[in-house]
Amino acid sequence: MWFFQKSTFFKELYIWSVEELERELEKSRDYKSRLLLYKRAASIYPFENWQLKQMRCNLEMYRYDEALAIYNETVELYAREMGGDVPAKEMQECFEAIELMDENHKRNINNADGWKNMDKAFRLKRNDIEQAIFEKEDPKGAYYCTYPSFVDYCRLVVRAKERNEFSAALMFLTLSHKKSQKVMDLQEQMQLLKEVIGDSLRIGDAFTRYGNRHFILMLVKTKLEFCSSVFQRIEAAYTKRTGKGELWYYADMTQELRRL
Repeated sequence: MWFFQKSTFFKELYIWSVEELERELEKSRDYKSRLLLYKRAASIYPFENWQLKQMRCNLEMYRYDEALAIYNETVELYAREMGGDVPAKEMQECFEAIELMDENHKRNINNADGWKNMDKAFRLKRNDIEQAIFEKEDPKGAYYCTYPSFVDYCRLVVRAKERNEFSAALMFLTLSHKKSQKVMDLQEQMQLLKEVIGDSLRIGDAFTRYGNRHFILMLVKTKLEFCSSVFQRIEAAYTKRTGKGELWYYADMTQELRRL
């Protein structure tokens, strides 16, 4: 109990100190020091939303790629440690709201020069945006994405089914210890399974990691009764690549997929 009390006290003291220093750095517009401050804070307390402040700071500097990288890393962290309970709404708003405007533009939204500077910066980013959207090489295998992106993809599939009839199924895949296997490097096996799933599925399928031992797969143009064959293909490939765990799955068609 005394350790918990001391730990809580020093945590609150640390957060207060970071916020005080943050206010001073904002006054001097010292973005570099702010980024370093948030990075250190996130490494000590990774679930206190310091990554969101890192993203905002990067976006204020028009460093969109860096902000997106932090977003993806944070989503992976929450999916791995918290089972996918990600503060996605706040982070998505960080991209969708006023964070695309620089400090001068924020202070005076009626400033025409601010809008022109904003538009000029956007035009200069067009090539970077196109390169980020489209894959550099010919795509192969299933598309792996973070959990929030996977949710958006599934919603898009449901909408697409309203215009074109095709089957789609969700598969929930779990990695477990074998009864005879006492020691297994879980992270190593999950990485191997991720590679196997990507190679075993088709180009139009997508999948994501959910927690420490689970993957969710969206199988497009696949009927529910064929999911067992898909699983057997994944299981065989995993075993062939010296996978040490045991796999099991559950496939379903949600109400949204079933009604179309």
